[in-house]
Amino acid sequence: DVISAATLLLLTLPLTIAVALAVRLTSAGPVFYRQQRVGQHGRIFTVVKFRSMYENAEAKTGPVWASKNDSRITPIGRFMRRTRLDELPQLWNVLKGDMSLVGPRPAYPHELERYELWQKRKLCVQPGNAPGTRVRK
Repeated sequence: DVISAATLLLLTLPLTIAVALAVRLTSAGPVFYRQQRVGQHGRIFTVVKFRSMYENAEAKTGPVWASKNDSRITPIGRFMRRTRLDELPQLWNVLKGDMSLVGPRPAYPHELERYELWQKRKLCVQPGNAPGTRVRK
């Protein structure tokens, strides 16, 4: 994981810089978005992504699943989500040991209270972000 993440970070550095500039130039607010997630053995960590929504988009509603034509998502954010470029900064989480390149999607802390026993088993392994694992509603 560490070698692959480091290699991918180096190879995607120009693209990462371009995406960061696009986020900065097209909407107000920070370039990165941070979320608390639950990792292996229930350890809380902060996952980092490129911000794809307008600043304070969830201030009124709290976290909710994005819909197809969600007005909270910026135009560049829509492109980043479609191409998964918003997830490039998660390679840092892989380098830090918070995540793996492949594994179950890391849960939100508030989701754990609703987990049944069989779902809690995924906390025994390191979370990842394999392509195709994003939940869409």
